[in-house]
Amino acid sequence: MKFSKIVPDNMKDLVYPEQLTLWSMRFWSDGFRQNYSAYETLREAYFRAKCPGGLLSLDNFFSLVIAGHSRPVDVRCPCCAGVSNDEWRILQALALAQAGEGIQIRQLISHFLEPATVRIAEPIILQWAQQLKDSGLILPLRSSIHQVIQKNYATKNGVALKVYTNPQKTTLH
Repeated sequence: MKFSKIVPDNMKDLVYPEQLTLWSMRFWSDGFRQNYSAYETLREAYFRAKCPGGLLSLDNFFSLVIAGHSRPVDVRCPCCAGVSNDEWRILQALALAQAGEGIQIRQLISHFLEPATVRIAEPIILQWAQQLKDSGLILPLRSSIHQVIQKNYATKNGVALKVYTNPQKTTLH
């Protein structure tokens, strides 16, 4: 497993697979927020990246985020230079899946998804990550990810313990 020590807080600090993935998440979200279809542009982007199946997984995952969030999810606008904590969690969930550590995906996405949604979203993230990987789009695994997982997710006797808040409307930056 290859770790990158830098935790990016700017789009310019990301490698191409991360940039494409983050941009597509933001473009999808912007289309949802502004009520326009982003699919033709996203289809073209994934086609050019030689990952045509990635769009379906992206759409499936974000449809679940909209339907099953436990708190507002910070997905920023396409032109924003910064990287939100929620965006970083999704990118790292994909990187974990590509590195064969899919079991830890739950700890990252449970931070903003309801438990039932997490169970449905896990295989979608695994599929999305595999489609990216099969196309040569490898997302780097950041070394600090394991510290974040341990801080936000406690386990006792194999049972996951987490406090969930009341759901609110999804907010997109």
